[in-house]
Amino acid sequence: MTPLAWSAPRRARFFTAWALALLLGAAAFQLAELSYRVLPHPQPLEELSYYPSGRHLRPAMLGHPETAADLAWLRAVQYYGEHRTTDMRFTRMRQVFEILTTMAPDFIPAYVFGGFALAQEGRDVEGGERLMLEGMAANPSSGALAFELGFFYFVRPGGRDLARAGEFFELAARLPDGPPQAARFAAFAHQSAGNLGVAYELWQEVYEHSPNRFMREIAEKQMTLIRLAIEKGRKDLAIKRMGVPGVLIK
Repeated sequence: MTPLAWSAPRRARFFTAWALALLLGAAAFQLAELSYRVLPHPQPLEELSYYPSGRHLRPAMLGHPETAADLAWLRAVQYYGEHRTTDMRFTRMRQVFEILTTMAPDFIPAYVFGGFALAQEGRDVEGGERLMLEGMAANPSSGALAFELGFFYFVRPGGRDLARAGEFFELAARLPDGPPQAARFAAFAHQSAGNLGVAYELWQEVYEHSPNRFMREIAEKQMTLIRLAIEKGRKDLAIKRMGVPGVLIK
């Protein structure tokens, strides 16, 4: 039956129903707008904070983990920025990045940003270290992350760990995507930690392979210094005195 064949009462009921639907829709829109203006807005990632672990979010991804991870990354940065400019309280930050990295375990920037943010602004050095180590466990071939973890130990709040910094700088130097400065950072960190034999080998690599003449001269100088220290049995001659964390610029 076509609309033209409808009876008058049926057409009246049809138009009445449409008018009621439009009226209710307009009322719902106005209510939503009023609620947005009057009710307190949720904090970034507040809806995710109800989940004890990122693993509980996997069933909710509905086969779109990349999209969910992108959203979580934006919300994580929003969470950090909002508290960084207001109260400097990051009580949920460890959970925020745990959720994010569970959804996207190969997303290197999340481990780096989260690790340093937790250790510095969040004053949760252990949490930052754990996050970055979890990142290395999930991405063992990432030279970029290995280098950042080395730098984390190099400037670690509360006390450097030069030996571990050297280990991860050295690992970064061996991996394909490790930055070119990883070898000299490894040599410097090992030398400062007193591991002179390892430092000598790394400086030798810098001397033999660096395209930078200035860096080759530095490497040659440090190798000479290490040889002298070993010959005299005095490590202190070669060990670098470290100042404030962060003096070695990337």
